Amino acid sequence: MVLIVVLSVFGGFEQLVKNSVLSYTPHVIVERIKPWPDPEEFPDYNAEEEWRALEKSMKSLSSVDSAYPLVNDFVLLDQAGAVAPVYLQAIDTTNTKQVRSLQSLINKGNGTADMGLGENAVISSITAKQFGIHVGDTVQVHTIRNLEQIRPVFDRLDNDPLYISHAEDINHIKSEITRITKADGNNETVTATELKNLYYNLLTPLLDLNICNAEKEIISSVLDHLTLGKPSIPNPTDDNFHYIFPAGHMNAAIPLIDKLQKINISQENANDLKNIQSVVLPTDLTISAIYQTTPHAKGPDIFVPLPVGQDLVGLGDKVKGIALRLKDPYLASGVVSDEVNPNLPKNGNWAAKTWMQDHQQQFGLIKAQRQLLTFSLSFIMMVSAFSIMAVMFTVTIQKKREIGVMKALGATPSQLIRVFLYQGVIIGLFGALLGLALGYLVIENRNHLLDLFASMGFDPFSSEFNGFDGLPAIMRPGEFIGVFIFAFVMCILATYVPALVASRNDAAKSLRNM
Repeated sequence: MVLIVVLSVFGGFEQLVKNSVLSYTPHVIVERIKPWPDPEEFPDYNAEEEWRALEKSMKSLSSVDSAYPLVNDFVLLDQAGAVAPVYLQAIDTTNTKQVRSLQSLINKGNGTADMGLGENAVISSITAKQFGIHVGDTVQVHTIRNLEQIRPVFDRLDNDPLYISHAEDINHIKSEITRITKADGNNETVTATELKNLYYNLLTPLLDLNICNAEKEIISSVLDHLTLGKPSIPNPTDDNFHYIFPAGHMNAAIPLIDKLQKINISQENANDLKNIQSVVLPTDLTISAIYQTTPHAKGPDIFVPLPVGQDLVGLGDKVKGIALRLKDPYLASGVVSDEVNPNLPKNGNWAAKTWMQDHQQQFGLIKAQRQLLTFSLSFIMMVSAFSIMAVMFTVTIQKKREIGVMKALGATPSQLIRVFLYQGVIIGLFGALLGLALGYLVIENRNHLLDLFASMGFDPFSSEFNGFDGLPAIMRPGEFIGVFIFAFVMCILATYVPALVASRNDAAKSLRNM
């Protein structure tokens, strides 16, 4: 009875967690595993066109119910001065299936999942309780990605200007300009090797330093100034040539470099700080709904529309992946290998993973707990079997004379064993059936029993801890039959050993003691 109750409750609990997870978690995620191309280096590259095409191809698969872009990240939630990191996920609010799936987790009266495309959000019940948030409240969200843009500005506030911190390098550059320049009538020449060394090895590395924009503009203007020369031979194939400049052109780069000393670093830093104000300002989100979640199946803390999520995460028109919802989520592994992977782009930028892989540790823990409890509680039946064995040993001793008479009359050992085995069959059959019936009654009336315990001040399964009312349970016929067979076999084995010992007793000794 105890084992059946535990297996059914754990089965119900596991199914509840899976249903909760599958209601908001993508069944398959096609991730972008390589960085998106830099817009500055590839201005004509259209990221949205690529992932939209992938989304369309995934929707066409026979096992896929829907596909939508995935954007998620950690952000800082600020509610009336209370700040904490939360997990944000964006959803495509134009995808009715996705909105409907989220709506199924929202209790009646707790708002709507239809957030539109504005700055609205759906928050989890755990986060709402933690911050004291209600439907209609406004919260502020700071994206952690802002740090990538803010940190360089703050890091250089206490730095010396470039002409001071790298004075030796700058003086070396100016002396190199003078050294490598050779007068040639109305022109001046510089060897290709020396000019490339000046350009790539001395000046260009200064742009990689954490310097203000004004300093970068001056270095860039010097680099542009050095590219105005003409090669001494047409279409050179090696560095055995000169660049020809008008007389005085190379030395004109030195006054450009000296402009670094005229920059007001304090003013430039102040301008940079003003420029990042729009970056550090939080985003105000209006809570449109609160969806129900549990500590055991904790989903994203906050959902936002896709455009808002892309803006907060700093992706622009890009996404982190394409999320797929399948017609049968439990076939995700087969769908990935048979349908998804063959239809991925061949450039190696994308890779697929299933919800089982994402939640492997979570469900593995539940499975391990269930197996451990099953193993532990199985000892209850083993102890009962040993008790039956002890009773049967006592019976064989009490029936020692009757056993002697039967053997004297010609009873075989197998006949004597069957006599005791029949008792074990009766005990095992009716005991196991009684256990099944009691287990079924307990499971059917579990919530009434919990209410009874709660009225007595004992609540072992608090809804505040579990995140759901009542106690979930699933009665699987296979588990009932398995427990029944195990209990029945244990009873048979428990009676077989004493019966075997009794069948080997000496009939003469048994009769002598009559």
